[in-house]
Amino acid sequence: MDRLSTITKNIELSGGSTYDDRLLEGLIKIQQEKSIRFLIHGYFPPPKEHFILNFADTSPRTRDFIRQSIKYADALGVNYYSIHSGFSRDFNFKNEILIDTGKDIRYSPDGMMQNISWFHSEFPGTGLAVENLFPNGGNAECCFLMHINDIVSFLDKTEDVSLLLDLGHLQVSARFFGFGFKEAAELILENYTRKILEIHLSENTGSFDDHLLISEKSLQLEILRRHRDKILKNKINITIEARDCPIEELEKCYNFVCEKLYNLTG
Repeated sequence: MDRLSTITKNIELSGGSTYDDRLLEGLIKIQQEKSIRFLIHGYFPPPKEHFILNFADTSPRTRDFIRQSIKYADALGVNYYSIHSGFSRDFNFKNEILIDTGKDIRYSPDGMMQNISWFHSEFPGTGLAVENLFPNGGNAECCFLMHINDIVSFLDKTEDVSLLLDLGHLQVSARFFGFGFKEAAELILENYTRKILEIHLSENTGSFDDHLLISEKSLQLEILRRHRDKILKNKINITIEARDCPIEELEKCYNFVCEKLYNLTG
């Protein structure tokens, strides 16, 4: 966190950390000392006992976890919460691949819609952004909001929820299902920017969500530049969602994204 705060004052908190009963206290201190603006995404804060968070699951475990996330959001001054759209079955993770547990429990988009209604009833002052997913491990039925048609249908039918547009996920989905990635991204950004709260940037080969740093010649960045005015007008947050990269390379990526998209440096 100390090194990141020298690169940017905007940091998204998500999965990958361990439970700490003094975590919120520490984050508030960091925020005050370093003037950090946080976002909270998905599996955060880490619970004592880990599980696969599934937004299509309406059970108390899911909702209690989200309540804890909103507690952090409120304390840190975050005005919306973002979460993956949900899974069709119970899965485990192994090396970032979803592994079917063999349980007969099935989930549907209806569960996701029920949790959206519950969220707005429980947290009327907090925004919600649902993230598009991808066919993890080549499973065409593992998740919701993977195909461009499903994403557009969701945006057309829901008025009280926003989208977290993950361009890396969309890129994998496009290759798997056979639709045009650029055309799909353009369609969403041309017609639905008012319903987008955040965009995730990461590069991949089109087969898996590799979470690589994007390059200056990335198609993702080119697409965003074409819609720069609408992105800025709607104050859409742009998050670089990269993993296991040298901090120096992350800083370079951050700087050229700022320069090319916002005409800023640093």
